[in-house]
Amino acid sequence: MAVAQKGDVIYVNRGLYQHYGIYNNDKSVIHFSPDQGKEISPENAYIRETSLLEFLSGGNLEIDHSVKPVFPAEEIVHRALRLVGTNLKKYKLLSFNCEHFAFWCSTGKLKSKQVRKGATIAGGVTLAATAAVLLKILLDKDKPARGEQREV
Repeated sequence: MAVAQKGDVIYVNRGLYQHYGIYNNDKSVIHFSPDQGKEISPENAYIRETSLLEFLSGGNLEIDHSVKPVFPAEEIVHRALRLVGTNLKKYKLLSFNCEHFAFWCSTGKLKSKQVRKGATIAGGVTLAATAAVLLKILLDKDKPARGEQREV
């Protein structure tokens, strides 16, 4: 298991996504968390301080070393702690999720590598699908219609 320091942006792999938070100490992580037993949504996405064990939920602690903090560790934790208990009603998977929150605490900017990666993949799939449709149209254009003879 990685050894985190106060103020680190940490995450735990959840399979299809990574869940992010701010490491306070061995007993405390600040992160977006839904009401117990519910799926996260704007209505129940609270900034909470939970135990590290609850945050990890059986997963492995990872540190996001790509984040370059602009604030000292104490300030990062303070930025996170001052929002504990708030429901900003701004939780949105693509524009304000747990990774955005953790990155903001550390850098003052809202960023999510997961969202950027998803957008890149979606853009690539869209581009490939568009190219396939255009290719089919071009190939079909040169085919004679059913029952017609092609002139040579």
